[in-house]
Amino acid sequence: MKLRKADEMEKYQSDQSAKFGFVFYTVALLSWSFYDFFTEDDSGWQMPILLIGCAVYFWTRVVYYRKMNK
Repeated sequence: MKLRKADEMEKYQSDQSAKFGFVFYTVALLSWSFYDFFTEDDSGWQMPILLIGCAVYFWTRVVYYRKMNK
């Protein structure tokens, strides 16, 4: 099986999909965490999952940015 490089349109579509997916899961986990916090006084596992996901996202952006600028 031979893989080919993605062209600009496929890269753009992939970037947009990743952005909208990240925004969706961030909003969903944040709202779920707030709901549980105000109804049960506990944010549950939603907040740590959200914070870890955001940390992974932003650190990978930093790594790729530094890799591209070297």
